Amino acid sequence: MPALVVTFLIIAGYSMFAQYTTSRRDMLVTSEQALAVAAQMFVSEAAARHHSGGDAADSVLHVPPGADLPGRAFLIIGREGRVHRSSRLDITYGRMAVSLFAAGEDVLSPRALGEMRQITLADGRPASLITREIVTGQTLVAYQPVEDELTNWQHHASVISALLLAFGAVTIAFCLAFYKQRSRARDTEQSAQRLFNRFELALDRGNVGLWDCRIGASHLWLSNSMFRLLGLEPRERMVSRSGIEALIHPADLSPLDAVEKSAFQAGEIDHIFRMQHAKGHWVWLHMRAARLAENNSQPQRLLGVVMDVTAEREAAAESERAEMRLRDAIESISEAFVLWDENNQLVLCNSKYRSFHQLSDTATRRGTRYQNVMAEAQEPRIMIEIDRETDDENKSCAYEAQFEDGRWLLISERPTRAGGFVSVGTDITTRKAQEDRLLENERQLRITIADLAASREALRKQAQELADLANLYRDQKAEVLSATKLKAEFLANMNHEIRTPLNAILGFAEVIENEVLGPVTCAKYRDYAAHIRISGGNLLTIIDDILEMAHIEAGRVKIERSSSAIANLLEDAATGVALDAAKKHVRIEIDPTSARPEGLLPVELDIRATTQALIHLTRNAIRLSPTHGTVTMRARRQGDYINIFISDRGCHLSQSDIGTLTKPFGHIDGMLHDGCKGSGLSVAIARGLVELQGGTLRIRSAPELGAIMMLHLPIVQRPHQLDLPMA
Repeated sequence: MPALVVTFLIIAGYSMFAQYTTSRRDMLVTSEQALAVAAQMFVSEAAARHHSGGDAADSVLHVPPGADLPGRAFLIIGREGRVHRSSRLDITYGRMAVSLFAAGEDVLSPRALGEMRQITLADGRPASLITREIVTGQTLVAYQPVEDELTNWQHHASVISALLLAFGAVTIAFCLAFYKQRSRARDTEQSAQRLFNRFELALDRGNVGLWDCRIGASHLWLSNSMFRLLGLEPRERMVSRSGIEALIHPADLSPLDAVEKSAFQAGEIDHIFRMQHAKGHWVWLHMRAARLAENNSQPQRLLGVVMDVTAEREAAAESERAEMRLRDAIESISEAFVLWDENNQLVLCNSKYRSFHQLSDTATRRGTRYQNVMAEAQEPRIMIEIDRETDDENKSCAYEAQFEDGRWLLISERPTRAGGFVSVGTDITTRKAQEDRLLENERQLRITIADLAASREALRKQAQELADLANLYRDQKAEVLSATKLKAEFLANMNHEIRTPLNAILGFAEVIENEVLGPVTCAKYRDYAAHIRISGGNLLTIIDDILEMAHIEAGRVKIERSSSAIANLLEDAATGVALDAAKKHVRIEIDPTSARPEGLLPVELDIRATTQALIHLTRNAIRLSPTHGTVTMRARRQGDYINIFISDRGCHLSQSDIGTLTKPFGHIDGMLHDGCKGSGLSVAIARGLVELQGGTLRIRSAPELGAIMMLHLPIVQRPHQLDLPMA
């Protein structure tokens, strides 16, 4: 019935809306046609005036009574866009036509002549507009606002709307009266249903189900909330007993069986059991029921409520697990922990607390009062309070305590929200020992500072004396360097003066020894000549070393880099010392890996200086090696550097021996006992030649392994600084 009434009203309203829309559209079309006819009439009037010799623009000044409707305007617009004539007094001569319309409206477009258009006036109102060209070439513009065109339609529509609203109000009043009578008839039925629904809602909101059955019957009545407890859709409320008991956990006793097995007497029944949910899991249920007697006979009916206690059971289990985890966590911490409740009774503590206070498990049972625990606890020997809050809401405190066994505890006590307090004790024995040491160190430091203050004046005087000595040293060093340079230049200039007579002595000695000019009658003379030649050769070698060292110190050695394979340099150096090695029966070995493709790659070095340095170092290794020993040469490339190693199996060199070798004319005991001890300049010359190329020379020695010398040379040119003063 309500749908029919609403449908009727909707159809009536829609019909009236369609009538309004159609009549509005027809009214607009009629008005636009009348506007077009009036415009055409003015065009004809303008043509007639023009042919009769009058002003065609004056045709709009006299509007016939049928065309002079509210809001209409007829304008004559010149080619420059200004108003020449107007049917309305508020539109003056010379006014720009575009000022009458909204921005962007092209009302004088030649393409729109004779077409009825919808435009917007300058005040924002919509209007109908048509333009015509008159005989003089000017443009006739006729327009009327839409609201003026619809004046009659609006009056008609308001009358019809009032009639429709009155009809609808009467219809609705009749319907309301009908439904009021009908609602009174349903009140009694609904009141009973509402009571039952409230009962069901209370059971459902309380997550409670209702059971009702006769004891021993095969069927029982269940509420809808009971079905929802088990995840089942509500169905017939009388269900079979076997179907319900099939959902009960096999290990639990059915509440119906529990009632039947008990004595037939009135009273409450309290039973917990599990039933299977529709999703497969088990739901814990708590039944509270009563046996009801009928007609003063023995109890024959069971009525009870079943509550879902799964969450409570799981919460209890989780609470037990959480308490166990909490106890394990507290037991695993390194601090002593104890918790007291608001009644000053023990809640829990860990073994660290019992150990520190030497308490037994019996004395620390849960619920033991604070006074009883403290009566059996070992009291601290020393207690030092370090912090206490004065706020009433936060009465926390902290203090340090030392026990009889010497251990220190930092004990922090804080109140809990429940009114109890928690105490945590941290073993700070190590920290206290460190503090004692720090105090002792501070005392010693103060004594040291006092001594330093006493020595400050003496140090100031010594600093002044050292400054004076430094100035004297600088002056003397300048003199020594100047003398060293003069000496080096002198030795470098003495090359010809020394080598020329020595070469002559060696030449004559060799002529006599070989009997070039005739036989020598005395064999002693030949032996003397041989000794002269050998001694002169040794002297020439020493002089060559001295002169080469002098050239290096005088800065006359120029480094000229060229490309060469490192394997070739090792071969040249081995060839250069072959005679020295043969005299001492020492074997020269070149590591095979140095001749591999990596060793054959060209590197940029000064070939002469590098070969000469290798010869000097290899000859020095031969001198340090025992007879029938071995000297090994190998090379390894490392980025932009090449490392060349020369090792021997000679005597162990101490750090002082290595320092002696790197100095000019430096000899060690192992070399002095050698018949070919040399000038003692080999290592110094090699070091100078290496440093001139931007490299370094390093020497290492170990017992029973001999010595190893490494040349670390850059394969690209780098800046260098040489400082090798001769002793």
